[in-house]
Amino acid sequence: MNLKKPALILSAIACCGALLAACGSDDSSSDPVAVNDVWTRVTAPTATMGAVYMNLESADGDRLVSVSVPADVAGRAEIHETVGGSESEGDMDPGTTMEGGIAVEPAEDDDAGGDGMEGMDGATGEDSSMPDAMMGMRELEDGLELPGGEEVSLEPGGYHIMLLELKQPIAEGDTIPVTLEFENAGEVKVEAEARSTES
Repeated sequence: MNLKKPALILSAIACCGALLAACGSDDSSSDPVAVNDVWTRVTAPTATMGAVYMNLESADGDRLVSVSVPADVAGRAEIHETVGGSESEGDMDPGTTMEGGIAVEPAEDDDAGGDGMEGMDGATGEDSSMPDAMMGMRELEDGLELPGGEEVSLEPGGYHIMLLELKQPIAEGDTIPVTLEFENAGEVKVEAEARSTES
């Protein structure tokens, strides 16, 4: 009786199984989303809102469906878009205020000692009393689309992650853990570094 033939058959079956397993693992792993330049802006001591910015890119396309931060950082986090108006926080001087939808530069001889941000949200530099038609923010309830191979920027005056019900001010050098949930790539954890201006 030839024992070599059954041994060869078993060896061939084992090789095929290994190849199938390898193929299966390649197919099941989704292409991760590249997340770069994650930062958050320093807030005023009395601010109740903050914002997180970053750059996202997915080779095959994806969607950012939800975001979250620890409960000791903020009550909730949402994906937002700045809408309306020609002035945005990215375009305004830190001392600029909004009066009737018009940007007003602070007077040079202002002795009030304020930072020119009274009546404005400490995180975004937007006047919350302004009509939505001029400038405002809206939540992206369906998430943020990431077209394949294109970088999508979350930046001042555009898309951003809004931190609501801040538990404490965000100070220079702080780091905030942020969990991003993508439709295809799943959960990605990043840390946002706090800084006073975009760099």
